[in-house]
Amino acid sequence: MIDTKKAEAIYKKSIEVIKKVQLKNGGCLATPKGERYPYVYPRDHAVIVLGFLSAGLYKRAKKGLEFVFSCQLESGAFPQRIDQDGTDASYKPIQIDGTGLILYALSKYISLTGDTEFARAKWDKVKKAVEYITSNIYKEKQLIFTPNSIHEFPPTEKGLEIWANCVCCSALNKMHELSMILNYNHNMWKEYAIKVKDGILKHMWNSRIGTFVKNIRIHESSSVLVDTDASEYAIAEFGILDDKDKKVISTVADIEKDLWNKDLGGICRYPKYEGRNNGGRGPWPHFTLMLCRHYIRIKDKRKADKYMNWVLKISYKHMLPEHISTVNEFEEYVSDFRQAGLLRKDRLILIENARKHPMFRKGIAYITTPLAWPHAEFIRTYNLYKNAFGIK
Repeated sequence: MIDTKKAEAIYKKSIEVIKKVQLKNGGCLATPKGERYPYVYPRDHAVIVLGFLSAGLYKRAKKGLEFVFSCQLESGAFPQRIDQDGTDASYKPIQIDGTGLILYALSKYISLTGDTEFARAKWDKVKKAVEYITSNIYKEKQLIFTPNSIHEFPPTEKGLEIWANCVCCSALNKMHELSMILNYNHNMWKEYAIKVKDGILKHMWNSRIGTFVKNIRIHESSSVLVDTDASEYAIAEFGILDDKDKKVISTVADIEKDLWNKDLGGICRYPKYEGRNNGGRGPWPHFTLMLCRHYIRIKDKRKADKYMNWVLKISYKHMLPEHISTVNEFEEYVSDFRQAGLLRKDRLILIENARKHPMFRKGIAYITTPLAWPHAEFIRTYNLYKNAFGIK
């Protein structure tokens, strides 16, 4: 069982948070102003739009889509980062999964509202975005290349990465379906989606370890990253395979076994990499909520409750952090980054806010509270939970 009263309070606060981060121009900041991420990141922005849609806030969702389409680059991609005025403020390579997620969010908006006129008005931009995705298909394996994806760490991201491929494959499928509704009939988009799906299932499933791999590295470093990674759940999250598929079940079991944090509970993003753990290694609410959705979808209420209860437990004043860490691992991070001269302004804000958080005295570092992404994920997950298990 879960504490529905607390869940409802977090749900209400989550709506407040995602409303608060939306600017008048429609852009959604990753955190409220004054926190660590006062920028619009297309990945986070798209998930926030999905949160608005789940909460029935369709006007806000449309405003968010209007904003991000106005920021589209000539290439068809969306910038890695956008400032509050809608100007490209990228400081890392383009992240193709952000482009895929915007298209995915657009499809959800149209399916819920029937606002096909909006889709028609944006169709030239949609075509450019799809063309950008398909132009990055690595023909030898029919997989999509990305220099930088969900974890933003080139040694584990640059290549044929599972999250980006699942997101973009789904986006291609959704845009083909939308093209059929609008009588544009872009059948090639469906063919591209089929090829990418085939590539994922052929090259990214590893029969030796019984799970999907994180990344296939090509170009300057041919290798395959088989470390367990929470983002591997993208294979079901974006509908490439059904949650009841044996390969999905096996992948989720691997994530649980390797990434459930033994000290704090919850799901970590990836194994501990020395020198990589920004803010200290620990569990992340939004990845924990993703796995919660898996158990909701297969109607395993006991396991869904386990994950939901963890999120309820670690909320503070009904708000969710980016992630949490033990204070010891947090201070290891601070020491390593200080000595290396890597404590730029946003990291100093992170450190200051974590240390003054009331939970710090209890041995837990709360990193970046509130982050909009997990609040949007909570809205989506709790609505799915209520619908699946008949809770009003």
